[in-house]
Amino acid sequence: MNRVEKDAVSPVVGVMLMLVVTIIIAAVVSGFAGGLANTQSKAPQAKISATFSVSQGMTITHDGGDAIPLNDLVFITQNGEGFGPNTESLTTEEINRSIITDKEGDLVLLNTSGSKSSFNPGDTLYISAYNCTAPILQPDVGSSIRGWDWEKNPTYYKCKSGGYICYASLWYLCYRNPNNVGKNFIFQAGDRSGNIISSCDVTITS
Repeated sequence: MNRVEKDAVSPVVGVMLMLVVTIIIAAVVSGFAGGLANTQSKAPQAKISATFSVSQGMTITHDGGDAIPLNDLVFITQNGEGFGPNTESLTTEEINRSIITDKEGDLVLLNTSGSKSSFNPGDTLYISAYNCTAPILQPDVGSSIRGWDWEKNPTYYKCKSGGYICYASLWYLCYRNPNNVGKNFIFQAGDRSGNIISSCDVTITS
């Protein structure tokens, strides 16, 4: 009677099982990584610029790229190096959405129920000179200046309370201060996910 040798079967089966397990693990890892990639939000690609005039106010223009939903827009400013060392980190401000309008003066960032729902290439947003004074545009810089009559006399930066208190150091950081014409501040456009869409230096003009 002939004897059948079975010793070589076990190694073959073992190798096949290892291959199957490896393929399954690779498939699971690949699917998991693909799922993460699909759930991450992609930042819009756009170029957004700004201008600032002491007398005319501020403009924000979409110079090209993706349309951005208005309810997702975030605008940030901070003083540039010309204002002194470390002022960038100390003066970072998110611009209040309630002071940003379209050319007609409508508060487009607060009303997205109408026909305007996105910031498109060629569009321009506006902030009036009145709303560019520090307590409004730069609240962390100007909110403590209680004696500053920014409505009737925006260049007045002293108050009389037991003697004159000088707020020159704060007024110095205000973009609308005529003495700051020629200096730059940093403007960034981003979304609510924390993505920076565009960044530029803005030169203060008269």
